[in-house]
Amino acid sequence: MKKLSYLLSFLVAVILYGCAETEQPYVGYIVIERAVVESSANSTATITADTDISSPITIVDEGAEWCDVNVNGKEISITTNQANTGSNFRTTTVRVKCGYRETAFTVLQKYNGQQYLEYDWTKWTAIGSDVQANDGGGYPSLFSEDRTKFWHSQYSPANAPLPHWIVIDMKEELECAQFSIGRRAYGTGPTNYPSVKTMEIHASTDNENFTKVGGFTFALPWEAPDGTMVNGNSTLVPPHEDIALPAPVTARYIKLIITETNNTTGVAQVSFFKAYEKI
Repeated sequence: MKKLSYLLSFLVAVILYGCAETEQPYVGYIVIERAVVESSANSTATITADTDISSPITIVDEGAEWCDVNVNGKEISITTNQANTGSNFRTTTVRVKCGYRETAFTVLQKYNGQQYLEYDWTKWTAIGSDVQANDGGGYPSLFSEDRTKFWHSQYSPANAPLPHWIVIDMKEELECAQFSIGRRAYGTGPTNYPSVKTMEIHASTDNENFTKVGGFTFALPWEAPDGTMVNGNSTLVPPHEDIALPAPVTARYIKLIITETNNTTGVAQVSFFKAYEKI
């Protein structure tokens, strides 16, 4: 009898589970991308919701006071009523509803003159041809604003030969329009290290086939904007190199190849790597 009781309980559970599965109707989907508006007041951006729901879209929460949100069918218009006079972009979250679905999207208002937006690097990793891990912090230092932490090429027990290379894994394919390569900093001022003379930047989606997309050369001696001739580490050396691409490239992996250094030993440092989208 116990076996029969257990069997009946099992059959009831299966029936109830099957009913529960069928009792939850499909309610559709709605996806809304980020909206970007200019820094000026009365700037408007219109985005189109991707949805299979026929119900009208309604606003649940309009977000910050500096923007107004209007809906017409699947089109959502955002208009700024205030200028962004700050030195950084600002964002707000707008919540909307369509049928039984509720979702949110971000509105970003640029600062004056902004062309690029930095990607989040918190999950990125890197490997390379060589590293002096006990000096500067190694590869993780490439994803930090602290320029006193850095990747340093190997110098012990001997200097690693050129070229040095580093491959950054951004963990997903991103449309990159600009890169920024940070220089090592030391002390107050701070003093910046122009150890990298020539760097090539290559991009890939599979970590096997790379295409050169940019690079830079910073050769010493170098004339600073004030006319001073710089021959080594200096507070006058720019803290980073920004490399804007002729056209955005889609990549998951970025390979930095250092082919020349501004010293006779071939050692080099890189404090950070940043990638940006065009907005």
